Amino acid sequence: SVELGIERLAALVLLLTCLSHITAPAAWRSLFDRIGKSEAPGLATAAIHLPLGLLLVAFHNVWSAPAVIFTLIGWALLLKGTVHLLAPRVAMRSLKLPGTGEQAERRYQLAGVIMTPLAAVLIWLAWF
Repeated sequence: SVELGIERLAALVLLLTCLSHITAPAAWRSLFDRIGKSEAPGLATAAIHLPLGLLLVAFHNVWSAPAVIFTLIGWALLLKGTVHLLAPRVAMRSLKLPGTGEQAERRYQLAGVIMTPLAAVLIWLAWF
């Protein structure tokens, strides 16, 4: 089904994103540092969050457990991307949250460690 395909795609994207936060935090710090210095940080961060959010909202309108988790993630990504697109100052505040340098890298790693179990559950729900 379309919903199952969307669940598998979302679970893989989220798992890979979490794992890369753990294994390559300097790359994430560099990316978000560059976005923060750009002329359009809201547009850039929205471009990260909106595609998966829009895909989930448009093609995974499932409101029964446990698949509702994917739908809620989609709405959260859509909301975050929309706010960043329409209110760039919010995007700038968000980009400053991790801090700078090694502190930011540790926080990206921590985010990956915290979110990986959720991504693993999503993988399990999508495939098993």
